[in-house]
Amino acid sequence: MHHPLFLIGLLAALAGPLQAADLQVTVNTAAGRPAADVVVMVLPAVRGPAPALAEGISIVQRDNRFEPYVTAIPSGTTVRFVNRDRYDHHVRSLGSGPMGAVPPAKSFELRLSGVQAGAIKASAEVQFDTAGSVVLGCHIHGSMRGHVFIANTPWVAVTDEFGRATLRGLPDGTAELRLWHPDQLAAQATQTLQLQGAVTAQAALGFTPQRRPAPRPQSDYN
Repeated sequence: MHHPLFLIGLLAALAGPLQAADLQVTVNTAAGRPAADVVVMVLPAVRGPAPALAEGISIVQRDNRFEPYVTAIPSGTTVRFVNRDRYDHHVRSLGSGPMGAVPPAKSFELRLSGVQAGAIKASAEVQFDTAGSVVLGCHIHGSMRGHVFIANTPWVAVTDEFGRATLRGLPDGTAELRLWHPDQLAAQATQTLQLQGAVTAQAALGFTPQRRPAPRPQSDYN
């Protein structure tokens, strides 16, 4: 008769360690071109060890723009807002969706002083603890816009200029892939994936986003 500890060890060996998968997603527009600034979310069917919340995430105001234009974070993440322009800026939360009808997931308003030569950059922190989206605006400079998407999954990323995003350490098994873009007027189609090892996936938006205007360079104190 086998000892209970032997049986426990045998079952653990048969089950094997929890495997992790890496996923690279390429997203195109409806016109078939690479889609930048798309939030890619993965919701695994199997619960596994979630990655720790990232630290040191910043959104910078520079040349009258928010950089990055789209920031995607898991719920509970703290973001630092930094002003690198030589004049004052606001950071205020606005509604998203058609005509701004969707209330922001977090309401706040900050004023960040402009940077003078040799001075410390003005900054402030905000914790985003509710899933949803926030449009970022500046009361002083009305054309400034940025976006924060707060996901209910730790596996979230934003596509680069080539429409690519990579998510690592996902539990093996079935998972749902979701997309979000600031210009969308309706929810995008979801996709079911089978994750194991290194996986690649293709996805497409149901529309073609608007082109963003090029920045107008300003002096920057670094």
